[in-house]
Amino acid sequence: MSIAQQIATPTPSSRTRRFSTPLQAAPSPRPAYAVARLLALIVVTALGVAFVAGTIAIVIMMLASSLGG
Repeated sequence: MSIAQQIATPTPSSRTRRFSTPLQAAPSPRPAYAVARLLALIVVTALGVAFVAGTIAIVIMMLASSLGG
């Protein structure tokens, strides 16, 4: 077996559970929680954009006032 074949061959992963243990149920979906997280992300993004836009506006006003004399 060449080195390339050895690298390309995936290593077998160890089993995370035994066959005798029962499967665990998946967590129940919470659509309200997901929507709340998305809305929070949108709000934080909008605040960040407003902060950056305000900073740029203040810098432009300071430049204009210093150039106007």
